[in-house]
Amino acid sequence: MRAFVLAIDGPAGAGKSTTARGVAKGLGLLHVDSGSMYRAAAWLALRKGVGLDEERPLVDLLSRARIEPSPEGMLVNGERVEDVIRTAEAGEAASRVAVHPEVRRRLVALQRSFARAPGVVMEGRDIGTVVFPNADLKIFITASNEARAERRFHELRERGECPDRSGIVEAIRERDRRDTERAASPLARAPDALVLNTTGLIPEEQVELATRWAELARRGAGRATPVYWLGKSFVRVFARIFLDFHVEGLDRIPRKGPLIVACNHISFWDPPLVGATIPRLMHFVAKAELFENRLFGALIRSYNSIPIHRGSRARAGLRGAEDVLSSGGAVLIFPEGTRNKSHTLLAPRAGVARVSAATRSPVLPACITGSNQIRRSVLRQVPIRITFGSPMMPPRSLEVGREEARRYASEVMEAIAALRADQERRYGSDRRR
Repeated sequence: MRAFVLAIDGPAGAGKSTTARGVAKGLGLLHVDSGSMYRAAAWLALRKGVGLDEERPLVDLLSRARIEPSPEGMLVNGERVEDVIRTAEAGEAASRVAVHPEVRRRLVALQRSFARAPGVVMEGRDIGTVVFPNADLKIFITASNEARAERRFHELRERGECPDRSGIVEAIRERDRRDTERAASPLARAPDALVLNTTGLIPEEQVELATRWAELARRGAGRATPVYWLGKSFVRVFARIFLDFHVEGLDRIPRKGPLIVACNHISFWDPPLVGATIPRLMHFVAKAELFENRLFGALIRSYNSIPIHRGSRARAGLRGAEDVLSSGGAVLIFPEGTRNKSHTLLAPRAGVARVSAATRSPVLPACITGSNQIRRSVLRQVPIRITFGSPMMPPRSLEVGREEARRYASEVMEAIAALRADQERRYGSDRRR
């Protein structure tokens, strides 16, 4: 049985530990706090009188130590040290120890050894980028400095300490600077990590959302039909050989779990081209009118197309997409609702927001250009470019109101517009598209 790996990263005080522990408990997985390992290493160094800024003595110390997680917390040579490594001083010491490349290499190797069946939930600052770059699912947890400081303040109060709020904010800023600027494995969001902003969320909400993503990622997306497999293979070969075809941002696509890919729409070539480019099983939202012809309708159904109605039946028509997402699948949606060859993007429909909210699915913006000039692309006169953006967190509410839905859909379209603007900035604008 292959181990499932969930990588959770983020700055101090954002809610990583609360979320990681909750997900691990809910799914019956091992929880490993990589930060505790650095805290434990720093604690051991202080206990043995080894300087925190001396790399070689620290490495020698670690080579003789046994650091391992347990249900009761981190153990060092069999001794439970969870209580003594949770002070603010221990956190600062851990940050100093973590800047040493050889120390990090030794602890990273140890962390990777914990990926055993049925799986592990590991939290830290470089889990998705360094420790497990091929993790099944990556989540980057963030929050405002004020929210993080407030949580840290109450945490220290509960331990009987007398913290200073302003001092905590300053310490957070300094630690962020040190963690992001260090040469070895700096704090950074993995390109394909899902964002979980915990500002304004209670612990139960953030745990519930992360658990849902992880649970669906463990299920897998099912198997492709022969028609889908053949069609996708044909389109990929056709695009690679016959078209002036370029794709960017594939590393931003989450490997598993529910995902809505939201793209602008300029040609009937868009669904097959975008879908064939994405390295995972895709489903497509298509106009119900396309299914009226029985033969063609059966064909596109076998190609994972989902009929969508307009007007008063539109909400009911989205249930097919919701079913796919609720099973851990991925759906391609065109928020504009129709093909639009003009250079100006149309106002988005609210469906993308409603589906994202109802299924708690992240949205990945995508932009395609040049697909309405297939013949000229074959002649190498017009390039076809597809660019994928970064995953966006779904709306906070399960049931979004009209204004919230419009606002979220507009944010999605703004992200798509930003991708197109970036294309134009780097490659120039071709109004003939």
